[in-house]
This record gives sequence, C-alpha cells and structure tokens, in this order.
Amino acid sequence: MTRTALLDSILKEMIDRKTENVVCYHIAPKSSIADYMVIGTATSEPHVNAIAEYVLEKMKENGTRPFAVEGQGRSRWICLDFGEVMVHLMCRDERQYYNLESIWGGCDKVEIPYE
Repeated sequence: MTRTALLDSILKEMIDRKTENVVCYHIAPKSSIADYMVIGTATSEPHVNAIAEYVLEKMKENGTRPFAVEGQGRSRWICLDFGEVMVHLMCRDERQYYNLESIWGGCDKVEIPYE
C-alpha cells in the first residue's frame, strides 16, 4: 500500500510533537470520508491543542489547508480533516471511551516509520 506525501508529513509532525500511540488505517476501501484515518493520543488538553496547532502550521507551510477543523481551542479531542487524511487527536480518557479503533480496526493498518 502506498502512502501519500501528505500522510507522511502529518505523521512526522505528530511524532515530532510527542503524540503517543499513533495509529493509521487505510479506510478508503470501506469509507468515502477519507483515504486514511490517523488517531493519536495527547497527554493533556494543552498538548492536544499544541499538536493540532503544529500540524496545521506545518501543513500551511507546505501549501495544504484543512477542509475542516473541529474542537480547536479548549478541547480534549480535535479532528483535522485534510480530505484524503482525517486526523483525530485525543486525550487518553476520550480515546478509550470513544474507541475509534473498534470502528476502523478492521481496515489495513499503515506502518508508521517515524516511531
């Protein structure tokens, strides 16, 4: 499975900002909302927001803007929609409670080379 440059860049920026437990699923065969779903855990609300700000800033520098951003500001879960890549940044409790892996876990997992 071939990864895109956008996905690689997003994954690298998330790892650079100490995002924990990053997983990526190739969801295109099962969903039309995106090609890839990335889920990562932050240690706190400020960490969630810092990761999101950093990823958005780095993508903007590369000429990529998100289609939508949900939860930015004071939030423990932020979703960044880059079209082909959907990113969910969550605190531990939210990640355990909503368990997005139970929805997308049946999809092919993408290896993350930066960890």
